[in-house]
Amino acid sequence: MKNFKYILFVASALSLTSCESLLDEDPQYTINTKVQFSSVENAQKALLGCYGYMTADNAYGQAWQEVTIGYSSMGWVQTASSSTDKLASLDGDPTEQINSMAWKGMYKVIGEANAFIANIEVSSLSDEAKTRMEAEARFLRALAYYNLAVAYGDLPLKTTPSAHDGVAVPRSPKAEVFEQVRLDWEYAFTHLPEKNDDGYATKWAAKAYLGKLYHTLACQGDNAAWGKAKACFDEVYGKYTLESKFGDLFVDNVKGAKESIFQVNFVLAGATTRNRASWLVAPSGSCNGQAFDRIRASKALHDYFIATYPEDPRFEISYFSKWRAYGGVGTGVKPQVEPIPTARDSGYAYPYFTYTKRGEAKPAGWKNVKQYVGRLPYEKFANPASPSMKELLEIIGDTATDYQRGLQAFILNTTTKPSTNTRSWPYFKKPFDPNQSGNNSHKNLILYRYADMLLMMADVYNEMDQKGKAIDLVDEVLARARRSGAKPAVQPAKWSTDLSKEQVREKIFFERIFEGIGEPEMYQKMRLRGTEMLKKVLELNNNHGIILESVAKNPSRNGNWGERIFNKANLNDADFLKKNLLLPIPKDEIDTNSSIDFTDNNFGY
Repeated sequence: MKNFKYILFVASALSLTSCESLLDEDPQYTINTKVQFSSVENAQKALLGCYGYMTADNAYGQAWQEVTIGYSSMGWVQTASSSTDKLASLDGDPTEQINSMAWKGMYKVIGEANAFIANIEVSSLSDEAKTRMEAEARFLRALAYYNLAVAYGDLPLKTTPSAHDGVAVPRSPKAEVFEQVRLDWEYAFTHLPEKNDDGYATKWAAKAYLGKLYHTLACQGDNAAWGKAKACFDEVYGKYTLESKFGDLFVDNVKGAKESIFQVNFVLAGATTRNRASWLVAPSGSCNGQAFDRIRASKALHDYFIATYPEDPRFEISYFSKWRAYGGVGTGVKPQVEPIPTARDSGYAYPYFTYTKRGEAKPAGWKNVKQYVGRLPYEKFANPASPSMKELLEIIGDTATDYQRGLQAFILNTTTKPSTNTRSWPYFKKPFDPNQSGNNSHKNLILYRYADMLLMMADVYNEMDQKGKAIDLVDEVLARARRSGAKPAVQPAKWSTDLSKEQVREKIFFERIFEGIGEPEMYQKMRLRGTEMLKKVLELNNNHGIILESVAKNPSRNGNWGERIFNKANLNDADFLKKNLLLPIPKDEIDTNSSIDFTDNNFGY
């Protein structure tokens, strides 16, 4: 089996020369090109290198996940007045380095694919072998260009190795980039096998991505693309099935998932190609490896999910705010403090807190008094999506009960100043690996799931005035969610057919976000429908009662641990919304590509 192997060939198959530009990715093979492409086996090693660069730190190994989740507006990062803080605060500029890493990571894949295609086409291999391997390389090139075009808009478009046309490449219109993506995925659909091992391109993956491409074009204004997306999705429908349980998609080294349209696989010990997402999201003291918790989850989306779908089993799989305490890197779970497991053996974050009861004696044989766990009382809020400080203060009252005292300490540092500390935000659970080794996770990463295709397919049917079919398609995803807990759940309930077309459109938009929380593409999904829907997302944050109170009482944001209100609460600013539909072209690229200058960046940068 090839599973989990392709990243092993990155270092051994290719040796890259230094680059003056981020686009200068012209690989020089460790043996000469004629020998490298003299046999199918040798050429396959070079192709595996193309796959492997998708898993590198600059790509899905870290940067592409960090950018698309952390800078989505619903992923929280420390407010330290850094370039990272500014980009997460939607006030970014081109200097931010993680953004530059992500850009370079995708162009690395493109450069490797371009070189591979150029060499395989002139090799002496059989036409069948050349065509199949070229189709795989073009599939990967299309995915990298699609990712970049959706996130950055107009791009330098290169389809030949750097040595053939230099590295000073101007930006091409996004429409031209998408056309190259279409051509590559069409070629891949024609020439790839119907089935392959996990982590490798297939015919139906290419067709599903074509549907995704047309759905993107349609959402961005190409009305003719709705029908094209429908044709693609109709062909793929039934070629995959949903996993029985939502949580089975996010286990260690997931493989053989019926729902996986395309995924990238990692090895645990890889020096340059590894999954470092858990390291980014893990709370301190929550795992066996390094835990930097650089990315947290926004309260706003967390609470909106609770308000929309109370008791949805997906919630506990998407977020976590409770974890078993670990002693440190490589030390394993901390020993129990008391004769039985207690709250002192664990860590807690929003919306959970711990408290003790006044006057309660230590249980016999215990070292400490008992510690209790409380939770924000969502059932008492008029709008659980936005708990207000007024409601919380009314619940706290005169702090007559121990729970109320604990709640007060959790929400307020003093009677007037909201609490801002390392536990003030929940965490994304899907990338989390409590058994990670150092900063390397055991988890593979599904990039495109059948569930998301069904939701996009529903969006297409709704736009083509088949609302009933759209609701049925959505309910395939919701029904799986209802089955994903320990026992069948009522939520998320099937949508009413009384909803209008416009209401279904908005609900599908947010359903894709709920289903994909903590997975790559959070950034893109929130911007797919333009400024109108992006504004609705940002309003969740700017209207959240605890966030509003925190910013009002702590405008300096208390060092690293403050909250954000986007654009000083002005979401009617059309320029602000337009700017934040795209990421900035990195300064590193502008400095090294003479065909782009600082005036040629995206709007607002």
